[in-house]
Amino acid sequence: MNTTVILVIGLVVFAIAMLIMVLKISQMQESLKSSVKDSLLENIHKLYTSISDLKEEYGKITSTLSTLSDISNDTKTLKSYLTNTKIRGYWGERLVEDIINIVGLKEGINYVKQTTDSDSRPDFTFYLPNGKVINLDAKFPLDNYKKFIEAQSEAEKESFKKEFIKDVKNRINEVAKKNYVNENTVDFASVFIANEGTYAFLLSEEPGIIDEALSKQIVLTSPTTLYALLSVLRKATEYYILEKSVRDVLDLMVKFEKEWGNYLKEFDKLDKAINDLKDTYNKLVTTRKDKLDSVLTEIESKKALMEETENETQEKVN
Repeated sequence: MNTTVILVIGLVVFAIAMLIMVLKISQMQESLKSSVKDSLLENIHKLYTSISDLKEEYGKITSTLSTLSDISNDTKTLKSYLTNTKIRGYWGERLVEDIINIVGLKEGINYVKQTTDSDSRPDFTFYLPNGKVINLDAKFPLDNYKKFIEAQSEAEKESFKKEFIKDVKNRINEVAKKNYVNENTVDFASVFIANEGTYAFLLSEEPGIIDEALSKQIVLTSPTTLYALLSVLRKATEYYILEKSVRDVLDLMVKFEKEWGNYLKEFDKLDKAINDLKDTYNKLVTTRKDKLDSVLTEIESKKALMEETENETQEKVN
């Protein structure tokens, strides 16, 4: 085959190989950029959505607290519940559930409720994002408080008031003896008082009751303070998710940096291979071609000499 034809074919093959490599490199770059871009945009969208939701939720807190305070302070509602013994037994739990619904917590995800009448387990257990829980007892002694409200004389009121405060302290001691605070919980449990008026009355008549309860790792909560506590719990969970999204973005960026470094290393190897191929090709079309041309020239010379000698010999014979 003619040398020029061989060189042309080699050049075409080399050009095609170079084109294929460039196209593959371009596709790799676009694929990598697209994948990283999509992941980053998805996580950034999550962050933006979480922040927007938080701003909207905070705007509702003032009106919700006002409504909650009005409901829990309603005297007629209080007397109705206190009069009915059966209803009174579940009043605290029902009000806790109402507050949970207002806050927006989900059963089985943010909390669990005690489904039996056992007094050895908390009525509600709320989950924190760090794996800890908060236990809450919604059973609260109100019999003597009912008698205090209905009493006609000051002497009776004073007597029932003392009995009510005694009942509260006994309830605090009962809850403190249970395993509501342990290695799996925060360092306190909550006892819920299902009426703001009752809560305010208790603090007014027995100011030291809060500190006494805290010394036993018990926090007394009213509807308003429980709403605030559960709102903080929900926000803590949302911030945890938000923080996790931020960490995911940072981890993705670190991963991208690592993979980009690996990509550049492989690209450098490919670049070196291409340069080596170019050097080989240059040698092929220069030095090697010159050597071949030199041999071909020598062959042609030898061939011409042989033909000339053969012709001379033929002439002598003739």
